[in-house]
Amino acid sequence: MTTYNIDIDKKCKYGHIKGDDLTLLREVFSVPNNAAKFTRYRNRFTPSRLYAITPAGRFDIGMYHEIKKYLNSLDSPVKINVSEQFKKIALPQIKRHDDVKLNLDLRDYQKDIVNICCKSGRGVAVLATAGGKTLTMAGLLENIYKTNKKFTCLLIVPNLSLVSQTYLDFKEYGVSFSTTKWTGSNDLTLGYNVTIANTSILQSSKSDVSWIQDIDVLIIDEVHGLRKQNKINKIISKIHTPNRYGFTGTMPEEQLDQWNIIGKIGPIIYEKGSYSLRKEEYIVKASTQVLKINYSSKPKDVSKSNPLAKYKAEIDFIIKSEYRYKVISALSKNFDNNSLILVDYIEHGTLMYKKIKEQAKGKEVYFIRGDVEVTERERIRRYMELNNNVICIAISKIFSTGINIKNLHYIVFAGSGKAKIKTLQSIGRGLRKHETKSRLVIFDIYDNLYYGSRHFEKRSILYDKENIEYKINVFTE
Repeated sequence: MTTYNIDIDKKCKYGHIKGDDLTLLREVFSVPNNAAKFTRYRNRFTPSRLYAITPAGRFDIGMYHEIKKYLNSLDSPVKINVSEQFKKIALPQIKRHDDVKLNLDLRDYQKDIVNICCKSGRGVAVLATAGGKTLTMAGLLENIYKTNKKFTCLLIVPNLSLVSQTYLDFKEYGVSFSTTKWTGSNDLTLGYNVTIANTSILQSSKSDVSWIQDIDVLIIDEVHGLRKQNKINKIISKIHTPNRYGFTGTMPEEQLDQWNIIGKIGPIIYEKGSYSLRKEEYIVKASTQVLKINYSSKPKDVSKSNPLAKYKAEIDFIIKSEYRYKVISALSKNFDNNSLILVDYIEHGTLMYKKIKEQAKGKEVYFIRGDVEVTERERIRRYMELNNNVICIAISKIFSTGINIKNLHYIVFAGSGKAKIKTLQSIGRGLRKHETKSRLVIFDIYDNLYYGSRHFEKRSILYDKENIEYKINVFTE
């Protein structure tokens, strides 16, 4: 029988595993290093594989469940000895309170998430976009407050808009715990139960983050952004509390990024996808109209040995295509309700704004980019909730994650790309219920070009996986 001993390291930051087959175990929790093939001639020390367990047996504490699951799946008998000190950190619990009330009632699955979070003490909840992650977090924090009025929590969100939106949502829900914002515009004020902060302020060299090591609870919203190489990992490493939770609509595709999230936060303790939410009628149905554009010309020919130059040439071609603007402008002009048009580049958005503004007479058109103040973004969002026939063009990085617009009927993917998370998060912008909406209609611009075709193929796989019907309509220049 193979025996493994699991303990905490001296600094109580990592788990430490010892066993006869540690080398084999490390290989199981490793992935090929794609960077190695590009650097092998310049740096012979670049490793061929990347590992979640170090040669000395150290691992991020949240990985314990994955390691245990693998060892228990082996045909040969394995004995796992876990120290009591490690159990306290890897298997913490929070007392659950039965009398938690907010202005909005939690749905059954949201109550389940709160219960599982309390029982597990740490972990990741994967709840599809529009499933109500913010309300669920409020329910969890309200539960903690009922048992500990003096608890402190750092709630990390990815951007400034979500700091403001989460803060206002908590107020709307009527939470009992005290809440404050910490951003470049809002000074840090200690003494509140919950501090909502964006990643940028935490990573700023001017920010004092010494206080975070003693917080009672850590929550990371949109935790899929906690990638292996991100600077925010250093901030997380300063935090001592084992009570940490991550919320996201979907996990990243890369295995190492998944392990990083699980290791830093905890195991996946709950999953509920978009199809399930739609089937149970918690959110509206969705369908996709694909606008496949056949161009009369092609992007300029560039060296085949330089894929990046080829890709940039195709993007430049798309941005400058008058026919493409004509198709999208005609589409936007005929929308009978609010629409969101997502682009990836400022130049593209600027030209899109100009073209649609000229064509869509009688409609209000906005363009949200990085230099638009958070207060103005929030004003536009609230304006769209109360008014119709608004066209909002936005940079996808700003509006694809977290922004909540219920009165949104149409989404146009006017940029390019194949990213799973960006696509699913973008779709989620319009899935929330509204009294005027029974279905979200997505318009996917499919450029029949080299990269455009390959990227649409990836998006179509996601549509199939999410059970979103799509129909291809062909437009020829």
